[in-house]
Amino acid sequence: MVRHIYREMAEAAAAAPRVGGDGEKDALPHCNLQVYTYTCDVGKRENVYSTAERVRKEVGEVSVLVNNAGVVSGHHLLECPDELIERTMMVNCHAHFWVT
Repeated sequence: MVRHIYREMAEAAAAAPRVGGDGEKDALPHCNLQVYTYTCDVGKRENVYSTAERVRKEVGEVSVLVNNAGVVSGHHLLECPDELIERTMMVNCHAHFWVT
């Protein structure tokens, strides 16, 4: 998925219209994007925080973050066990705040 997103960003940058300026000098450096991948259980706050600290040390400032996480229970809401509801909320809702 990350490769696909990178490719899409590069193609969009290459096709972006340029207004004024020096042509090639103004082109976005889409071929020089750096992509780093990390695996993190975003449903666990401590895991998110420790991975974020690792990223800060290894990469520095992050300008784009791709969060490809989500949980689907496959149950009707009233048939869903409490543990699965909690896990779904942690990953699909809370994790967005922790990751940001």
